Amino acid sequence: MDRDEAADALKLLRRVAAQARDDTAVQNWGLIWLFSGVSNGAGFMGTHVFMASGDLRPPRYVLLWSVVFILNGVWILLFKKKSRGAPSFLERQLWALWNILILAMAATAVVNYILGLSAMLFVPTVCCILAAMTFATMGSLMGRAWYGLAALWAAMAFVTAAMPRAQFALFAALWMVTQSGAGALLHRAKLASERSSQAP
Repeated sequence: MDRDEAADALKLLRRVAAQARDDTAVQNWGLIWLFSGVSNGAGFMGTHVFMASGDLRPPRYVLLWSVVFILNGVWILLFKKKSRGAPSFLERQLWALWNILILAMAATAVVNYILGLSAMLFVPTVCCILAAMTFATMGSLMGRAWYGLAALWAAMAFVTAAMPRAQFALFAALWMVTQSGAGALLHRAKLASERSSQAP
C-alpha cells in the first residue's frame, strides 16, 4: 500500500468511525425522547385543560411548564450516557434544533399574549409549522423518514386552524405520538446494535 492509498484508507476509517459515533449519539436519545414525549404531551394537554376552563393568567402556565421542563431534565440525567471526547456534529445539531424549537414556541406564546390574543388563537398552529420545519431539518441530517413527520406536522397546522377549540389537545396528541414514537424507534435501533455487537 502506497502513501496515497494509506491516506485514503485512513479517511475512510475516520468517516466510518464518525458515522458510528453519530449513530450511537442519536440512539442514546431514544429513551429521553420517549419519556419527554409523554411529559411534553401532558404539558400541552394541561394547557388545553387550563384554557378550556377560561383561565388565561400566566402563573398557572408558567408553573405547569416549569414542572414539564424539570421532568425533561430528569430524563436527560437518567438516560443520557456520557460519550468520550467532544459531542459529534450530529448530536450538536440535534441539541441545537430542539432548543431552538422550544425557544421559538415559547416566544410565540409570549408574543401572542402581548398582542392580547386571549384565546391563544395562533399559538398551536404556528407551533405546528415550527415543528414541521424542525423535523424537515432533521430529515436533511438523519434521513428521508423524518420528512414524513414534517409533512404530518404541516398538515396538522391546517387541522388546528380549522378546530380552534381543540388546538392544544390535538397538538398534545401528535406531539406525544411523534416524539415518543421516534424515541422508541431510536431505542430499538440501539438495542439491535448492542445485540449485533455481542453476537459471535
